[in-house]
Amino acid sequence: MRTSLVRSSFSALSVASCMLLAALVVAGAPARPAAAGPDPAPSSAAGPVLLTPTPGVGEKTARSSPTMFEAIQRDLHLTRAQAITRLGRQHAADAVESRARRAAGRYFAGSWLRADASALMVAVTDQRVAQAVRAAGATPTLVAHSRGELEMARLKLRARAGKLPGKAVQDWYIDPVRNRLVVSAAPGARRAADRWVAGAGVAADLVTYEKSPRPAKLTADLVGGDGFRSRRGGCTVGFGVRPLAGGPTGFVTAGHCTLAGELITIGGQAVGNTVRSTFQSFNPISPRRLRDQAFVQVAPILGGVVPQPQPLVRTNFGNVAVLGSQAARINDILCGFGNTSQYRCGPLVRIDRDRPAEFEEAPGDVVTIRNLNDVGFCSAAGDSGGPVFDPITGQAQGTVSTSACGQPPLATSGYQPINQTQLDLNVRLLLPGQPPSFPAPFITAFSCDTVSGPPGPDGEPYSSFFCELYWDGGTDPDQVQVSTNALSANRINDYDENHVSINGKCGRDKDVFVSVSVFDAEGRRADANVNSFCPR
Repeated sequence: MRTSLVRSSFSALSVASCMLLAALVVAGAPARPAAAGPDPAPSSAAGPVLLTPTPGVGEKTARSSPTMFEAIQRDLHLTRAQAITRLGRQHAADAVESRARRAAGRYFAGSWLRADASALMVAVTDQRVAQAVRAAGATPTLVAHSRGELEMARLKLRARAGKLPGKAVQDWYIDPVRNRLVVSAAPGARRAADRWVAGAGVAADLVTYEKSPRPAKLTADLVGGDGFRSRRGGCTVGFGVRPLAGGPTGFVTAGHCTLAGELITIGGQAVGNTVRSTFQSFNPISPRRLRDQAFVQVAPILGGVVPQPQPLVRTNFGNVAVLGSQAARINDILCGFGNTSQYRCGPLVRIDRDRPAEFEEAPGDVVTIRNLNDVGFCSAAGDSGGPVFDPITGQAQGTVSTSACGQPPLATSGYQPINQTQLDLNVRLLLPGQPPSFPAPFITAFSCDTVSGPPGPDGEPYSSFFCELYWDGGTDPDQVQVSTNALSANRINDYDENHVSINGKCGRDKDVFVSVSVFDAEGRRADANVNSFCPR
């Protein structure tokens, strides 16, 4: 759920920012897409269902935050009237998306705004729900593959990342617009990429390829920075957070900016230490596959007074309050502020991309950064770790990790989603006063199907099962607990998309059940159960 943008005059800690992842119970479902390219044709000849802009939203933004509004016009090449209409449509899409997910139920396969934000597109795997999606105010488009099927394929590629063929493969991600797993291959490296994908056991019809000229660059500035400094160099503060284990507050930033235990300074003053970083060492970098995250705890070093983290992000027109962490959808406008690049805005381009990246000072030392989202603006050295946020709603989105500037068709910055960072680092965002109230989580679809598997030791086939869970509502970050009596079970968490996939083996003569509980950040829960779906 989304909230209105709130401005604040509180002073921020250098929270400057922008930076370089069937048994049907209920109908409806959530998830959000990725990728560029033309929108597929609607599943009905009736054409797209146009969004009606929420009255007053664009005008209010233009009036209350003129500098931010001008940045949106500048970076997206919009006239004043176009920018007002776009912001109103982006706001209107929130309510439409919730209704459309419920209408699509288990057949939901992704959603995204059209490039001009004129319509909310919803991918479905069954034509029978198309009319209900259209009645909800969205434009349905029929696709072949479920979200869970593509997630399983992406997981196979991630498991094979250690056998990448040199620099032939640059990254891979799910594109709901094309309903494919997209693999970015270097020019002339298509055959090597094909062999790598086939070696992972991914079916060819699930994959499409695009050209990518070179790996992204991690964006720490080794010659200085205007935000904070560590032994690694200069970077940008991300979002103010509090540790769930107790102790002083601090901020999150990019893991490649600092190792655990390093002293952090702002303006030449020691302000604290890095408590946790996903990077364990440099030269060589370890581990080789990771998320790019760090938590810096702010506390006096050898006495003195230090600035205190605030629930704010810096912009060119003052500070903006951070009101939550509801994830954006494809083509939503996001903004960021970095120590080097300052304030800039662009559309969300891709979601949940695994991307090989390298340090400029260590060419060839490539690591895979997991679960990055790409936003359509450029970041430079020194912008790493800075915040990316929704300028309309004040929702935190993530911290900058990588940059691919000057690469066609669009310069992008990769950011690490903030909800995954909160869960991984055991921290929560600082919010001003009483945070906005969201509805409790509710499950919109939970279903399980079975398929025949290979023979077991007794010669009889073992049946395998595959379940998909979607939910809506709740205060982010969400978490899901799963219990089952199946012979085996694995899961793929996609919390920002409000989606979890579960797969496993049924076992012999078992009345198999799978139970799920969705918990939000306030401890509220929603439960569902499916049983008797495995053959006996």
